[in-house]
Amino acid sequence: MTAIDVHSILRSAEEQQRKRAEQMSTDEDCFRVMVQVVQRMKELGWDDACYCPKDGSLFQAIEAGLPKPGICSYLGEWPTGHWFMHDAGDLWPCRPILWRPLPHTYDRGGQCEAKPFRQQC
Repeated sequence: MTAIDVHSILRSAEEQQRKRAEQMSTDEDCFRVMVQVVQRMKELGWDDACYCPKDGSLFQAIEAGLPKPGICSYLGEWPTGHWFMHDAGDLWPCRPILWRPLPHTYDRGGQCEAKPFRQQC
């Protein structure tokens, strides 16, 4: 990576931070956006993580701050069990906020057809 690339990346990050500060300048602004996002995700078929299957089966889950959903399972007895993301042949403890069933075209390798998930479920 050259010095020009680094400066470009830093400028882009600073610009994104400036835009976020303009759009959501207070905690209340952030909460309003978060509520809108969660509501829209529910309209697209997601639900609160506490309603996920508790039988060890796989489902999609969203963890706050991650850029995309992962494949998750709940292991143990509710409410003392734990959520785990499945990735790279391993299990990673997680705290998902939303879940939904896997699309019908999901294969155990984690690949899905290129259709939007909401059209598959």
